[in-house]
Amino acid sequence: MEMKLFYNRIGFATLFRREIDRFLKIYIQTMLAPLLSNMLFLGVFGAMIRTRGTGISGIDYLHFLVPGLCGMGAIFSAFQNPSFSIVAQKYQDILKDINSYPISIFEKVFSFILGGTFRGVLIGLLTYISTICFTGYHIENPGVFLLVLTVISFIFASLGVVTGLMLDTFEQVNFILSIILTPLAYFGGVFFEVTKLHGAFSFLVYLNPLFPLINMLRYGYLGIYEGGLMIQLIYIPLLAVISFGAAYAVFKKGIGLKS
Repeated sequence: MEMKLFYNRIGFATLFRREIDRFLKIYIQTMLAPLLSNMLFLGVFGAMIRTRGTGISGIDYLHFLVPGLCGMGAIFSAFQNPSFSIVAQKYQDILKDINSYPISIFEKVFSFILGGTFRGVLIGLLTYISTICFTGYHIENPGVFLLVLTVISFIFASLGVVTGLMLDTFEQVNFILSIILTPLAYFGGVFFEVTKLHGAFSFLVYLNPLFPLINMLRYGYLGIYEGGLMIQLIYIPLLAVISFGAAYAVFKKGIGLKS
């Protein structure tokens, strides 16, 4: 059974649909809340300092801010979907039942990841649509923008699977979100150009794994980027492979699934 990636396509589709239905049933929490949060960021930062220069010729601050908000919304939503879903099933004592499903490990892992990816892309696109009345609808490279948004969501959905399997409570998952992901996002170029940082921060920011992701999303939206483009083009797919490999390995070992 494990020799095939897709052993039971109907079973895989059922698991994937369950992940979609789960967050759609609580759309106020899973969709409206992040959208309103991003709109507040746009209103506060955009309205208060919209005349602020970006250091990038021809780019105003509102346009600079939009791809960062889209990326941040995708990151948090994609990560939350599988991690909270898995932890919730642990509380209900039904997660271990997944071991008896007649589908391959790949299908089990991929259904969780794909559900998180779908939610991340959806939130990213809805955030973009919500900003059209403020900044217009133009995207410099729509294909690149959508591709990078999808890869970002895929990466953090994979990391969400790892987190959900390895942690046991919602408080622990929220700790990762609040203490690790949120600061990384803020210092990853969402609200300002990282090239404007000085001192130790100017060096540390390039060790931030979120910076190339936000930077490439901004490249798709505006056609501009910071740092080395080729390095980031290699880094992003590599990170996607590593994150998926980690999710698959943790799932295959049965961590969090056997108790």
